[in-house]
Amino acid sequence: MESREEESAPHHAPHAERRGPSKWVRDAARFAPRERAARIFLLVAFVDAAGRGLFLAGSALFYTQVIGLTNAQVGFGLSVAGLVGFVCAVPIGWLADRFGDVPVLVGMQVWRTAAFLVYPLVGDFRMFLVVACLVGAVEWAAMPIIQSVAGATAQHDGMVGAMAVVAVARNSAYALAALAATAIITWASPGVYVAFVLFNALGFFVSGLLLLGLRLPRRAPVRATARPTGAKWLPFKDPRFLLLSLTNGVLYAHMPILSVALPLWIVTRTDAPDALVGVVLTVNTVMAVLLQVRLSAGADDLGSAGRKQRLAGLALAAFCVLLAATRSVEGVVTTLLLLLAAVALTLGELWQSAGGWGISYGLAPKEQRTYYLSVYQLGANGATVVGPALLVTAVVDVGPVGWLGLAVLLAATGLLTPVLVRRAGHGATAVPTRTD
Repeated sequence: MESREEESAPHHAPHAERRGPSKWVRDAARFAPRERAARIFLLVAFVDAAGRGLFLAGSALFYTQVIGLTNAQVGFGLSVAGLVGFVCAVPIGWLADRFGDVPVLVGMQVWRTAAFLVYPLVGDFRMFLVVACLVGAVEWAAMPIIQSVAGATAQHDGMVGAMAVVAVARNSAYALAALAATAIITWASPGVYVAFVLFNALGFFVSGLLLLGLRLPRRAPVRATARPTGAKWLPFKDPRFLLLSLTNGVLYAHMPILSVALPLWIVTRTDAPDALVGVVLTVNTVMAVLLQVRLSAGADDLGSAGRKQRLAGLALAAFCVLLAATRSVEGVVTTLLLLLAAVALTLGELWQSAGGWGISYGLAPKEQRTYYLSVYQLGANGATVVGPALLVTAVVDVGPVGWLGLAVLLAATGLLTPVLVRRAGHGATAVPTRTD
């Protein structure tokens, strides 16, 4: 685990040893970006995630109690929307390189604002499917563009460090929004769920307005006449780049594990209290906010990024082994194993994120950065689409053997990634830490 050295203060030792909220604020402030563009984009990320987090916390209730859909209709509609997003992500990334990240991202925020303003008018499944697909069309294209913009704002810190700070802002917003939504849902009527939808639309609209004031270092747009023949297909012609996208997608399994497989395992396959699901999610959120920047240090170098993905694979494998062991114990021991597993899962998540950012930044040519990032993100998008169903049928339903098999896959993937990085990065330079 990497860590930054603490600044010494020999003449003010009593003050340096103080603990509590004020120290946490000071520690967090150390990671705040110094550049105006980076601070604006940090606010954009927070506002965007706050609205999204509030909606996600109440989305299931909105779909079922306000629109009147069945669980099956919701699942099918969102799956179709996810497939639409999977197909649209790369073309939108290509457009961002052609016309600029910020203009395309502003357009996407306006698009999502309009779509969510329509949501409260939906009254049947067919209309829901149309609106869900309109939302899904731009949903997964957003993250590669966000990553590209975060990297462009990195003037003094590395691109990975800049993206890590953005991730912390987004995770913090999600956590605060979830807490607020939980408090409201306990006493709210179904009509309030419409307010969640409108608040999400407002978040997209405000973040879009903030983006209009964002000034980034100029990056020459990709002109059709300036690209070599077949440039549109270059990342798809690089088998190692595609393999790295695939390995990143396998390691990205931590997301459906956290949201689907782990809660199901706790509730249906262990004697741990159901409330432990909330505790595990809290552990994950707190660790992500506190450790993302620290564990991302050094990942601007391709070799280090590959090693972080190796650590991710080993940590996620340890998580799987711990979960498999919970079937042979009970009581307090089960709870302790699950908490240790939650720590291992979160460490795997943070190392996977840092390594994935470093690899994709390092292998993406500057003039086609967002396009390459979008192609690289296909692995993670694929894990989001197929992961929940595969994890339930091939792991949770199978039992400890399923978890041990997944552990082998994750460990092997983590060990393979640095080898692929060395070969794919032959002749490539490290990720630049400055853009000025």
